[in-house]
Amino acid sequence: MSNNLKPVTMNDIRFMVENYLPEATWTFGGAMRFDNSLITVITNLEQSFPLRKPVRVAGCPACKWSLDWYTERRPMSLPTYSNTLEQYAAMNVGVVLTFDNPFITEEMLQDNYGNTLISELYKRDRVHRNAICVASDRLAAHIRSICPKLPLFCHPNRLIVEQGKRTPALYNKLLEQYDRVCLHPADASRPAIYSAIAEPKRCDVIINDPLPRNSALRREHLRLLADIRLDPYNTALNARRTALAERDGWHAVSRNELRQRATCNLTHEESAALHAAGFSSFIVQGSQFRNEMTLLWDIFACILDYSPELNNKAALIASAIMAAFGAPKNIMSSGLRDFSFTNYE
Repeated sequence: MSNNLKPVTMNDIRFMVENYLPEATWTFGGAMRFDNSLITVITNLEQSFPLRKPVRVAGCPACKWSLDWYTERRPMSLPTYSNTLEQYAAMNVGVVLTFDNPFITEEMLQDNYGNTLISELYKRDRVHRNAICVASDRLAAHIRSICPKLPLFCHPNRLIVEQGKRTPALYNKLLEQYDRVCLHPADASRPAIYSAIAEPKRCDVIINDPLPRNSALRREHLRLLADIRLDPYNTALNARRTALAERDGWHAVSRNELRQRATCNLTHEESAALHAAGFSSFIVQGSQFRNEMTLLWDIFACILDYSPELNNKAALIASAIMAAFGAPKNIMSSGLRDFSFTNYE
């Protein structure tokens, strides 16, 4: 008896997205921190649900031009960085090198490590999707001077430290300076601002920012993170960071009073409204999370439609991909994996 089963096509699974951001493209944060987990998720999405495979991942090794929210990481070795870029390129996924420090001085522009990260990103852009995202106009000008062919994106931290009022005119001005501009997380729920942006197709939207929508301390927090980057052993700075988060209620979550609109996490309705207004590029950020499990949870919560009629299918996709983390491997775990040995005569 002949086998009449046909392979699953994109059209077979399109019903899973037609009522929730059908034309969306995705960027997953967490690159250069949680790469093993991201690569596992992306590989399995390509096999089981390619409609939600990300176009790019975003992140950066620890350097003077980047920030860490919790623990100061050590710099990544250049061979490891290069190999990571190649792994994403092999999956046809671009890398957005994210320099999210908005407080860049003229002296910091000469940082050899940061400049090497840029040149390596350009050298290994085999899929022509790599880009750089910056929070500093000064750093943007420097990058244009040394690597003008790489697309340059505007990070939301650039808008957070803006001294004036955020208006559609400000976004339109930044769109003249950058290839793409990411909305301030609080502006993604303000139609009065985003509906007047001239080119929404060139804007990115963070869908899962957990900070309060009315937070007045974002700029101060970024200043602290930048100071800690330059003085990581200053315990007074770390104590101030903890006190600031407590003062603004960033972690004051009550399970009896959970209100999604209290944070910058977008509801499905708000995301759909942005999509209808022409915004089609969405980011699942990972910089504000301590570990990859929170990021992985948010990836599935953000990209899948959990409406009642699709909930079981969305849960199946998420659980099947997460099950891949427990799959047997042919490689034994070893602390010596990154070492090589040579026998000398």
